[in-house]
Amino acid sequence: MNEDTTSRLDEILKKAGPKDFSKFSEEDLKENLPSLADYLNEYIAKEGLVLSDIVKKSTLSKDYAYAILNGNRSKPTKDRIIALCLAMHMDLKSVQRALKLCEMVLYSKNKRDAAFIICFNNEIYDIDKVNSFLEENNLAILETSKLS
Repeated sequence: MNEDTTSRLDEILKKAGPKDFSKFSEEDLKENLPSLADYLNEYIAKEGLVLSDIVKKSTLSKDYAYAILNGNRSKPTKDRIIALCLAMHMDLKSVQRALKLCEMVLYSKNKRDAAFIICFNNEIYDIDKVNSFLEENNLAILETSKLS
């Protein structure tokens, strides 16, 4: 997923000077960053996942989950992105990529983020189990709805 694009951009940057930055950022960056919806849908297609299963496992409301996946919610909360990533059984690298598209990241020095990193690294994808792990460690559970 876009690894060739990243490599191409890295090569362009090796040759670029400070004066080239504005041209680079206008021409190359905007064209090459997918939206969160595009990234998630590409992942779903690549992995052969079933959309209705993802929505159900995410514990997000059906309307909200589809709004994210359709691109109608371009900046969902970190918790809601994580919920979708858990439902899709993503590895940590894929989760970080999804979060970066919304200018977020799981940060290992943040205790709650570290808990999520542990869950993804240990393939703990069930949201109830993740929330139990968070609660056991006195951390806020995933907020997947306004009622959370």
